Amino acid sequence: PFFRAITRCRKAVYERIVSTGIRFEVPFGRHRKPVELFEFRHDNGFRTVFVDSPEFFTAPCDCGDPPAPETPCNPYRDPARPRQLLHDALFFCKVVPEALARLGYAEPLVLYLQDWEAASVAAAIRVHGWFRDVRCVLTLHNSYDQRVSDRVFRLVSPRAYKGSTILGKTIPLMDSPVSTVSQQFAKELVTEPLHTRVYAPHLQPLFRRKGVIGIDNGVFGTVDLPSSVLEAARRGDLLPLRREKTWRRNRLIEVLEGYRSSRAWGRVDFTGFEGPIFLMFGRDDPRQKGYDVAAAAIDRIPKGKAKFILTPIPGDEGLEGLQFLRALARRRPGEVMVFPFRMQYGYHELQRGASFLLLCSFYEPFGGATEGYASGTPVVARATGGLIQQVCPAPTLCLTASVKKLAAPYHSSFRAPTGLLFREPELPARTVIAGWRKIVACRYWPHGDRVAERSSHPLFEAMVQQAVRAIEDAIELFTANQERYVEMIANGIRMLDRFSWARCANGYRRLAQ
Repeated sequence: PFFRAITRCRKAVYERIVSTGIRFEVPFGRHRKPVELFEFRHDNGFRTVFVDSPEFFTAPCDCGDPPAPETPCNPYRDPARPRQLLHDALFFCKVVPEALARLGYAEPLVLYLQDWEAASVAAAIRVHGWFRDVRCVLTLHNSYDQRVSDRVFRLVSPRAYKGSTILGKTIPLMDSPVSTVSQQFAKELVTEPLHTRVYAPHLQPLFRRKGVIGIDNGVFGTVDLPSSVLEAARRGDLLPLRREKTWRRNRLIEVLEGYRSSRAWGRVDFTGFEGPIFLMFGRDDPRQKGYDVAAAAIDRIPKGKAKFILTPIPGDEGLEGLQFLRALARRRPGEVMVFPFRMQYGYHELQRGASFLLLCSFYEPFGGATEGYASGTPVVARATGGLIQQVCPAPTLCLTASVKKLAAPYHSSFRAPTGLLFREPELPARTVIAGWRKIVACRYWPHGDRVAERSSHPLFEAMVQQAVRAIEDAIELFTANQERYVEMIANGIRMLDRFSWARCANGYRRLAQ
């Protein structure tokens, strides 16, 4: 889909998107809708084709210059048209078969469909009339689904399909097992109560029937360290790596001390400070990201031990939903700084100079630990999804029996740690299910406080307690044993070899055979 308003803010990309000259109409409900196909030619020759239509893909962009933090680019959120995402998705799926025919694609075809938003292509192409030899493969990056009535689904296909959701109707149409982006998340989709009892209980029979396969993503980005430092580390000489990390830390401090923005919350005082700096990043999804776990844990860390930088991009709750982080920055002056917007400069230095990335996700299909390793930064993470595969845990107090059990299938020994993993102890099933339902319900919104509302539940409290232990373990490791800390950086760089896009592509190729 061509989200024109959002793409326009990336001027260099937008100017290279040109019309293919292909225009047509597709029936959608009672009317025929105009469509134009655009394309972007990548430097390596790869082509991305965009579907454009005046009534669709209209989510606004308000990046501006300087960027406005209240409404960052988000194609999933259109405040003026809250139901538009479903209609955008169905229209896109309706267009895809005709677009493929107009572009001259020949059979046999394999279509890799991403999440519920693209899954209905499998229904649309079966009634198009042009293609017969087509295989559809579905990849899920989460277990989110979308309710849809039979009447609305007829916008895509006149055929009747069982189920009351998009995935319920379309998973049976797929020509392979359902895939997802890590081996561990594939397991969790059919075993973790968050997915089996809260998000997707209705999909469990389909998952059992079709099967779920995890194909690990590759590394997003490349190793961002001087070749001389990497070569020395390969020889076992870690002194250049230690010096490079110290230089990056100093550069981070320079950037933060010079950062002047009325939109940032709090300040960080580095005067005489030699402890660790923690960085947490990513779009705020209150049902997934775990900023509230991090905030509650930070509040319990003794003052003066660490600095915390949080860079949440506001999600569906906007800035109002992040006020608990603003309150945290006020309670911890000099120690917590929050950038609740897309940073125009400085983020690169933050990721390279931070002592640890902090990832407190409720679930994580793949995870961002490898992004930290590529920048020379170890990770403290909740043991979930792809993070379990990416983080070889250090033998600290937070390495509990439950963490060892989860990590053992992917790390035959814990001799080359790349970070720290934490996980709440096993709780009664009823407590866990009730806790996840409370978290997913977000009943505090729009008038309450996320942390205050969730802290009353044992599941959330157990997560926070273990996050505190992991952060304190990381502080102790950083301050008391710099040699082990630098070894952890080197181990993280080596961990990147496990995640190859070529291996990933071969996995999807085999899935379609």
